[in-house]
Amino acid sequence: MKRTVRKKEIMSEINITPFTDVVLVLLIIFMIATPFIYQASMDVQLPQTSSSQESTRDIIVTINVNGEVFLNNTQVDLTILKEKLRAAVQGKPDTSVIVNGDRNARYDAVIQVLDVLTQAGVRNPRLGIELKR
Repeated sequence: MKRTVRKKEIMSEINITPFTDVVLVLLIIFMIATPFIYQASMDVQLPQTSSSQESTRDIIVTINVNGEVFLNNTQVDLTILKEKLRAAVQGKPDTSVIVNGDRNARYDAVIQVLDVLTQAGVRNPRLGIELKR
């Protein structure tokens, strides 16, 4: 008996089902892992607090339409303002100072007050605004 040897045919089709399964599994893994990687990459130091810690109070400087300057609702001139702010900021360098200028106040008056704040050692003065409703 003579055996007939058949040549094996070359398979010309690629079965992509296993490849698709692997790609979909990798996609799911990356979709789940990405938020965790993003959160871990943010270096945030949260503030610590204790029950005995005192809260800081904002200092409010107001400029009315006539250019008059008020420190916490008490009218002052610029030299007294500088002295009082320097004393307030000296012990607490992170004291927040808010400047509320009337919308019709002279621009020059607001700039003079901001200059006094800088001379008194206020690090980051803030401008007060009113939100539109």
